[in-house]
Amino acid sequence: MNRVLYYFLVALGAGLVLYLSWRSHPIMGQVWFIPKPIAHWADQRENDTIRTAVPFVLLGLVVGGQLAWQHQLQKHWLTAWGALVGLVVLAEAGQHFQADRSFDVADIAWGAAGAAVGLGIIGALQLVYFLLRKMGNSFSS
Repeated sequence: MNRVLYYFLVALGAGLVLYLSWRSHPIMGQVWFIPKPIAHWADQRENDTIRTAVPFVLLGLVVGGQLAWQHQLQKHWLTAWGALVGLVVLAEAGQHFQADRSFDVADIAWGAAGAAVGLGIIGALQLVYFLLRKMGNSFSS
């Protein structure tokens, strides 16, 4: 992946997480750029905490894609997950200072889980690709 595109996507994702987390009102239906069906789903009470995982799945996919492209070691994947968890902690800490928002440990857990899912999907795809290549090489020998 092009480095400029990668950093742009990560900055955009992190910026959106912080912007949406630090808005004074948590209602997504009031955000002009969020599609109505997504905003409707996000604003339902039963989705209040799980919606935190969604952007972190996407960020995990982007970061994991870059790590896979660069053939990074597991410690880099763990560091990336830690950085994404740090982002969700920062987002939640900022909510502590908003009148209609609150710090929620469950949101941190959902964000951490979302990041793990995104990174895990890419890691699993990378493993499948490796195994298929290895099988292909063994058949051609």
